[in-house]
Amino acid sequence: MGRKRFLALLPAAFFLSARLMAQDLYWDSSGNSLVFRADFSKLPRRFRFTNEFGYSLALSGCYFMNGQPDKTAGQLAFLQSLKYKFRVSSKKFLFTNDLVHNLGLVYYIDSLCKFQPDENTLTSRISYDLKKYVQLTASSILTTRIFNAWDISQGAGGSVVKTISSSFLTPLVCTFSGGFGFNFTETGTLDVGISSAKLTYINDRSIFEKTGRDSFCGVEKGKCSFLEYGFSLHLLIDRMIGKKFHWDCDLLLFKADKSTVDMTMKSLFAYKINSFLKTSLQTRLIYDEDVSRKLQMETLLSFGFDVHL
Repeated sequence: MGRKRFLALLPAAFFLSARLMAQDLYWDSSGNSLVFRADFSKLPRRFRFTNEFGYSLALSGCYFMNGQPDKTAGQLAFLQSLKYKFRVSSKKFLFTNDLVHNLGLVYYIDSLCKFQPDENTLTSRISYDLKKYVQLTASSILTTRIFNAWDISQGAGGSVVKTISSSFLTPLVCTFSGGFGFNFTETGTLDVGISSAKLTYINDRSIFEKTGRDSFCGVEKGKCSFLEYGFSLHLLIDRMIGKKFHWDCDLLLFKADKSTVDMTMKSLFAYKINSFLKTSLQTRLIYDEDVSRKLQMETLLSFGFDVHL
């Protein structure tokens, strides 16, 4: 039976490969990159589908403030980033999905090494145009990690002390919102979530014993999730400055009842040297009272390989 199923699936696999080979792969002179565009002929004519895949590998210098572990200088990192984006659009309707995976290796000048905690973000957004710049919107932002992350420090006698800080789906944070959006042509979007919720989920409950905490990212010991309701504001800026500079900014604010405002901001300035080399300066600010009462900052100065398909 297994062999018959395999033989039956061969025509489907051949058809799929033929369809993929028939896609358009061309040189985009405006962005100086190879761009892959899928041909979804079965979509209704009023809808348009576009997608893009990007990969970058870079050597980075890192600076942390109030981060984990408590090291503020002397770090180098090899970082890789995978990005996939697709959108389905019509005259008034737009649906976008952005998937980003970051992973790397961090080296400390004091001879300690560790894997950079991977970051995985899935951002989905649906909008419907009411007027020229005003939209009805619904969105979700999901972030989590796949691999274990460790806080590394030096103990007595120069020994290395490892303390787990997060693991697979621990935590998983998802912010949902619905409200109004404002679309700024060729600049970005601003979403105001009139009704918003933030869900924090812990897959590994043993994290409380491993870290010695009674509360982890807002989830109390003995529980696996924590749900907050409130208001949100999400600002996205994606803009080219001239032909070589690119500014990408992602600011998310969430205010729940009886708590301070949670803030996550990522700002990236990139300069494209040529078709495959890019240098960038990225700054990330995080304030979440459930994680730390201090403002955390991370700055990365990177130089490396960048390609878009």
